[in-house]
Formats: sequence, structure tokens, C-alpha cells
Amino acid sequence: MFDPSSFRCIRTFVFGAVMAGSCVAYADSSAPKNLPGLPALPESAKQRILQHIQETNLTHLRGWPGMIFYCPINETTVQTYKDVCTESYKTLERLAVQNHLQFRKAQNLNEITLLPHLTGQLKLVIDLQSSIPSDSATAIAATVTVLAHYTGAVNRMQDQSPDDNQAKHPQYTPQHVDALLWERSFIKATNGSQNELAKPVIDGVNQQLEAFFADYAKANK
Repeated sequence: MFDPSSFRCIRTFVFGAVMAGSCVAYADSSAPKNLPGLPALPESAKQRILQHIQETNLTHLRGWPGMIFYCPINETTVQTYKDVCTESYKTLERLAVQNHLQFRKAQNLNEITLLPHLTGQLKLVIDLQSSIPSDSATAIAATVTVLAHYTGAVNRMQDQSPDDNQAKHPQYTPQHVDALLWERSFIKATNGSQNELAKPVIDGVNQQLEAFFADYAKANK
């Protein structure tokens, strides 16, 4: 029996799209040393803060002039991926029209990197990762990610008037970054072939797209 909990995807950003990758942690001796301690908060205060964060996150979806869609339909040989992208694009187009949102498709990784710079639009990336196919079990992890590109982002520590040494740290240097505004992910697994996962993954991606556009509509009403 395949155990989905044993399936892991570790993601990173490559050329502006969410791709498979790995993460290694290193100690940074140059990081600011005067970081404030974590406050002790009652559970009720934590819940109020979380609710405020959720409400604020919705406002981040407000007022964007359009969106660029990307799914690796032209950059994969996996037929299941192609099927998922084909059906997902149909859902994306329908929901974009319903929400009066301008949209276009990025044909490859270069376009999903370049077009947000040229248009000032959001980008919605559908990332698909699968386990190594076998005769007994297989799984596909899918993530729907909405990102906004900023050309001069800085860490909030900038507001704390860093000294000259701290100012050299990357936290205080304006960066080109893709800010994560919205994300949902899931895993589908089967004891059969990968082809059996096409419909479950299509249905799962479509559910996440519906959820995103519901949040988008709420933010822009």
C-alpha cells in the first residue's frame, strides 16, 4: 500500500516558476544581532492576529490589472501533466472572464519570468511533481501559487534604522522578489498507474482555482 505521507516535495523558485529543488540551511554570522525576542501571547491574541493576517492577505489581491497563467504543458513529456494543464487552462479562462480579469498564458519559463516585469500583472503558476512511477504505486503533488513581482522589496527590519554594518546585510538591500500572495497544494496517490491520477489531479487543481478566484472576488468586490 502506498503511503502518501512518505511522499515529499521540496520546492524552490527557479526562473520565476515553482520547480523541484532542495534547501540547505547555513548559519549566517553576518545576520543582524539585535533581533527582538518573541513575545508571550495568549491564545485569544494569537487568533486575532491570525484573523488580521488573513484579512490583510485578501487585500493583497485587490486591484491587479491582470494575470499571467503558467502550467508546464509545453515543457513536459508526461501526458498526465499535459492533461492537467489543458483542463486547468479551461477553468482558468472561464474564471478569469467571470471575474473580469485580463489574462494571458505564458508559454515557457522565460515568459513567466519576463511578462510580469513588462505588464505589472500577477502570475498564477500550476506546479506538478510526481514520484518515480512504478508498477505498484505512484503519486502526484500539485500546487497552485499566485505571486507578485516587486523590484525594490526590503525586509521589515529596514524600519529599525540599521547601523552601517547591518546595512550591508541582504535584509537591508532592495531585492527583486516574487512575493507569495496565495498558495494551495495537495497530493493524490494510487496503487495503479500514473494515468489513473489525471482526473483526481484535474479535479483537485480546479477546486483550488475556484478557491483562489473566490478569494479574488471577495477582495475586489
